[in-house]
Amino acid sequence: MTTVLYVQELCASYGARRILEGVNLQVRAGEIVTVIGHNGAGKSTLLRAIFNLVPWRSGKIELLGHDVTRLNSDRLLGAGMAYVPQHRSVFPRLTIEENLQMGGYLVSDRQLLAERIERVLGLFPILKSRSGQMAGSMSGGEQRMLEIARTLLQDPQLIMLDEPSIGLAPRMVDAVFDNVQLLRSEGKAILMVEQNVKKALSISDRGCVMELGAIHMQGQAGELIGNEQVARLYLGKR
Repeated sequence: MTTVLYVQELCASYGARRILEGVNLQVRAGEIVTVIGHNGAGKSTLLRAIFNLVPWRSGKIELLGHDVTRLNSDRLLGAGMAYVPQHRSVFPRLTIEENLQMGGYLVSDRQLLAERIERVLGLFPILKSRSGQMAGSMSGGEQRMLEIARTLLQDPQLIMLDEPSIGLAPRMVDAVFDNVQLLRSEGKAILMVEQNVKKALSISDRGCVMELGAIHMQGQAGELIGNEQVARLYLGKR
């Protein structure tokens, strides 16, 4: 499989506070890689650093073999990297359709954008049936679906998801993870940070365990689920 994201010796800090220390990882096309770890381990900062949203960082980031370390977030989006933050980012006073139009602001070809919106609505039927509804009136899970659908309008090769299931009812958690697997089936590379460790690893190909800003352990998702230390620290098993 093609390596979509390659991260080498990534360090990041907020002022004098160093958060990431020499992180190395890669994500391939059609693969879900989930990063787990306790609060404060640096998981969300890892995604933000890759998307160039932290004040200081060093190391190297490649997207499809191209060095994108110095690109700002808008250019990263245009290059094929998308990031869905932990906190809701829909425009609550705009309709679902208007949110999707906003998500395609970098697509200059109106016909191409219309085709992509139609395709995305085909992937998310619930959004198509409610295209005129105000985004702010949707449930948390539905808003998360809209955020994911919106990122697809740029046709990204890498999608980074920060806590996609946080605050959702169990039924919507299942729906969101179904959507993540759908993205994988579309050939997208998925890098996901998630606190629902068991559920996330169950749909992932590989996993990484972060501790104190560094990757402490990584491997096949099934192996991590069966690892005694991971089970004890993150799966609540004795």
